[in-house]
Amino acid sequence: MTFPLRLPKSLPLLSLVALLASGPAWAQSEPELTRARQLYSQGLTQEAAGDWAGALSTFQQVSRIRMTPPVRFHIARCQENLGRLNEALGGYRLAEYEAEREEEPKPELLDEIRKARDALEARIPKLVVERGVGAGTLKIELDGVALGPAKVGREVSVDPGPHSVAGVLADGRRFELTVDVAEGQTERITLDVPEALRTTAAPPTVGADERNVNLEPAAGSSSALPWLVTGVGVASLAASGVFFLLRNQAQAELDRECLGRVCPDTMQSTQDQGRTYATLTGVTLGIGVVGVSVGTILLLSRPKAQPTGSLQLRVGSREIQLQGSF
Repeated sequence: MTFPLRLPKSLPLLSLVALLASGPAWAQSEPELTRARQLYSQGLTQEAAGDWAGALSTFQQVSRIRMTPPVRFHIARCQENLGRLNEALGGYRLAEYEAEREEEPKPELLDEIRKARDALEARIPKLVVERGVGAGTLKIELDGVALGPAKVGREVSVDPGPHSVAGVLADGRRFELTVDVAEGQTERITLDVPEALRTTAAPPTVGADERNVNLEPAAGSSSALPWLVTGVGVASLAASGVFFLLRNQAQAELDRECLGRVCPDTMQSTQDQGRTYATLTGVTLGIGVVGVSVGTILLLSRPKAQPTGSLQLRVGSREIQLQGSF
């Protein structure tokens, strides 16, 4: 879809040198700056001709030499006209943030950015995904990305067009629906688990705030209990390390894409995943420490003829309890 070109009235009054000189000091050579000015002028020409894909590529080349609020603004304009509305909105917001913090803010540029941002916010469609019959514990995915609990039942900004909404049951079975969202519209969709999936017996689940792990050795095999407890602890410690690395990767991605506390809407799933990984790191670390400690004590103190016993590990949202008889 092509939209009429609205070149900022103030931009012709600003030289390319002034546009590319905005922002903090950089260490580019004069040939690099000359190349950036040429590319910037080329990008403006492509915009005027309606070649949004070509202009986007050109402005991105400029940004690799020097990123300034005007360059970011034009990148966002190209993304908007290519239908990538959420990316464009994030770009406008970052351009406004950077322009406000320049040593000598340009009121005409800020005004143009804010007008573009306000107009785009009114165009971005919203999608509300709600839980339906049998979907109380369902994992919900939007376009292949897990939808965090905080987003279920609330408006989520999406680009215009078709979107895939999937439900994933605890045993891995899934079903999908497709919803088409138009510009400026808010669509609601209710996920009902299909009857064929609801009637099939699913494994029992426990509440979100408490999980029990029962470790009961079979008769005559009580000597395996310490090893089993220790194994659970070691596995949990390993899982804690994996979740810690995933959490760091999510944080690194946010550090690259966000400016201060301002992040594009497209990074919301990364923020949700980062919080999930941080929580899982703490839980698995606690289980691991308890399991290894208890297993070691059992191994060191077990008698020659050890009676059978049971161990129950209760993992809550605020504490970890270990109960059992040996």
